[in-house]
Amino acid sequence: MNRLAITFVFPIVVALGGCAAPQSWPVNDYGPPSREPIYVPAEVKPGRLEYAPDRSTFAPILTERYAYPTQPEANAAYRRLLAFAPPGRSQPASVWLFGCKPGALDEQTVRVTRYRGPVVHCATDFLDQDGRRVRREAVNFYHYADVWNMKPVYPPRTAAPWRNRERSPKDLWWWVPGRARYE
Repeated sequence: MNRLAITFVFPIVVALGGCAAPQSWPVNDYGPPSREPIYVPAEVKPGRLEYAPDRSTFAPILTERYAYPTQPEANAAYRRLLAFAPPGRSQPASVWLFGCKPGALDEQTVRVTRYRGPVVHCATDFLDQDGRRVRREAVNFYHYADVWNMKPVYPPRTAAPWRNRERSPKDLWWWVPGRARYE
């Protein structure tokens, strides 16, 4: 009986266990790691700037207590990204995080997906040499190989077109108690 259970039950359990595995984050190595620590703000209060233990700052707007890159770590991730950018194009000099939220922003569906590890998306200001804002974009940051890495996101800038502008049907009996809210 024991041999039968190992032969038939074990492969089924392994196959079903693979279905419950967390999603993996697409990883690219953007340069040699320099071991950046993962910092979590002590508490998140609206209108209050949060500091990491090394006295560097997080983004001014944080949505919840979670692991976020600090401003210097975000700039280091940006420099690693620029190291592999094609030469010849003019790139902004640095970045400044404006607001961050846990999860990665999917550029196709424009939905946020939560991951098990430290993955956040931030509204990021790209700055020129003089510190003036060139543009603000959504950027995903993820901690891999002891460093924060940056992955720009380019979501669609137009609303999805509707094929027909049909209104929802009106329910004239909405006021009757005990009816289902949505039919």
